[in-house]
Amino acid sequence: MALPDQPVQNPDAAVLAQSLAKLWPHREHESNCWKNLMCWVGLHRWAQLDLSQLAPGREVWFCRWCSKIRIDGILYGG
Repeated sequence: MALPDQPVQNPDAAVLAQSLAKLWPHREHESNCWKNLMCWVGLHRWAQLDLSQLAPGREVWFCRWCSKIRIDGILYGG
């Protein structure tokens, strides 16, 4: 049971996250150990792309340092 103030994960959003993650290649191989450590503890460097054609009505953010993607406030990726 989810808390009332937390967004509920949508199964369609997980599939969308996998397909959108291919558009923004993560730079883990280019980043250094400090950036990897920051992502590991949850401090990501988010970037937003204009994906209104591919994901209308969604707020999509990509981490510049790892493979995480955030759609409508829910974190996806591994």
